[in-house]
Amino acid sequence: MEDIHNRSRNRKGGPPRWKQNQNAPQKWPAKKGAPKKNQELSDANADHESLTAQLGALCASRNLIESPAGIQKRRRVMRDLESMLSAWSDSLLPKGSSTSAATSYAAIVKPPAADEAAAPCLLSFGSYRLGVHTPDADVDCLVLAPPHVNRNNFFSSWVDVLRKEERVSELHPVPSAFTPVIKFEMDSIKIDLIFARVGSSRWLSEQRLAQNVASKTADSDGELKETVEMRVDDTVLIGLDETSVRSVNGVRVAQFLLDMLDEDATRIENFRLTLRAVKEWARVHGLYANVLGFLGGVNWAILVCWVCKRNPNAPPSKLLLLFFRTFAQWRWPQPVLLSKATQPTGVQPLPVWDPKTNFRDAKHLMPIITPCYPPMNSSYNVGEPQIRRLRDELWRASKLCDDICSGTKEWEVLFEGNEFFTQHANYLQVNIIGSNEDEFRAWFGLCEARLRLLVVGLESPATRSYPFAKFFHRRDEEDKYVASFFIALRFAQSAKRVDLGPLCMEYLSVVNSYEGRKGGMDLTMQLVAKKDLPSFVFGEEGAPNSASEEAEATDEKAKDAKTPAPLSGRKKALEETDPSPSADLSPLKRTRIS
Repeated sequence: MEDIHNRSRNRKGGPPRWKQNQNAPQKWPAKKGAPKKNQELSDANADHESLTAQLGALCASRNLIESPAGIQKRRRVMRDLESMLSAWSDSLLPKGSSTSAATSYAAIVKPPAADEAAAPCLLSFGSYRLGVHTPDADVDCLVLAPPHVNRNNFFSSWVDVLRKEERVSELHPVPSAFTPVIKFEMDSIKIDLIFARVGSSRWLSEQRLAQNVASKTADSDGELKETVEMRVDDTVLIGLDETSVRSVNGVRVAQFLLDMLDEDATRIENFRLTLRAVKEWARVHGLYANVLGFLGGVNWAILVCWVCKRNPNAPPSKLLLLFFRTFAQWRWPQPVLLSKATQPTGVQPLPVWDPKTNFRDAKHLMPIITPCYPPMNSSYNVGEPQIRRLRDELWRASKLCDDICSGTKEWEVLFEGNEFFTQHANYLQVNIIGSNEDEFRAWFGLCEARLRLLVVGLESPATRSYPFAKFFHRRDEEDKYVASFFIALRFAQSAKRVDLGPLCMEYLSVVNSYEGRKGGMDLTMQLVAKKDLPSFVFGEEGAPNSASEEAEATDEKAKDAKTPAPLSGRKKALEETDPSPSADLSPLKRTRIS
């Protein structure tokens, strides 16, 4: 029987592929279409100063950079939210106790007592902490709470505080999530709030006082300048449960990435522009969605940081070229490692990513390892269909960047509409439907979270699936909320007839068993030929043009499930193309969960 621990070994019996030459420079694979040496050096004579300026202007024109007024609004919301948290924490103390002594500037002159309660600390992470958020992006925040506040308080009395606040709307607590979260909007700023309770009031008091000093120097009379957030070192892990460790690690990873750039302002800005471009490229090409088995914000950030650290003086235009060149030919499952995290003193052992001892870790296809203890694979849910698309698109982007740096193309080609909806003959369209906004939100969340089961289930000896990580939101003729998701299908040439029903059964069984399902919650599937695709997938008027948009208005040009709308000129051109060998296969009939 095959040793399950050695499944990642190469065919010649050597060490696992991920372990081979971890520190060796990557080389272009010897395959047709690989760049030649002169192509690899195509950027040698490139005007990177001009190319960087053009890239920055393009990011601004695509609304990827928030205005100063928007930044000020976010900072005020964060400040007010932290004040609310302090008042709420005070209300949970026994009568006669208060956190005011711990948070006042007068208390700085003396060390805090060991039993002195500390106010919660609000820390940001994710795209906002890294400075690469878009104007419509949410703010990921961590509440680092003192020992007298627990998670039950967070999801009960704190939720009540938010519910009574007039500035708060769209409040949705999700205590059962893998990382429990409260989602809401405050002054129209979307916020995802998670929780962790530290084991020592003294530790939090000392760290909070240090932050207050830094924040005081960062404030001005006119504007709120960028707050110097509290640093979270390894000692914060002492006494934390596993859920709190997951919550804290988002802040620690963001902090680590910025620290790797040596706190150099120029290098940080180069990192930010490069990451903005990479994330927008991934959104446009349907590659940005961790929940769907692709890469999310932290994955892309780690990859960009890996390139920036090895090319500290490169401008963003060259960093972007090197990014695509590096990962287009990366030998997965060799992991991407920024550092080797070790167990800190005083911290209890925690589960870590280790393919040598854990057969599940050894089966991961695209390991991108978080740099802080405990090191984990941040891209563990990437499957074969997703990595297939990632490889193809990275390779294509690498060749485009070569052309851009050689002067034969402009940056716009990197972000042009994807060819996904023109390069396959058949597509499975999945429609998630809700009769009202609240029902749709709950139903959509369940169906989205389980879609990876469908993508994997469609893989068989006769079929291959190619998912596109984007939902097309619209309102149908009955004014119902609809979100459509597309998976391209390719069939083996030897296949005469393929029954997709059994391949979809696991996904349908899971979503159909949802206990909270109501009569207005529906899901349909249909096999659509390329020439019959609905017009909204091509970004026509009335449909979303980028993956970051949410379409609220009715899409009058959307194709009805039974009666196709008139074809646009672009779609008519598709009709004239030669069908693939699988185009004559009988389509999957409309599948409805009843």
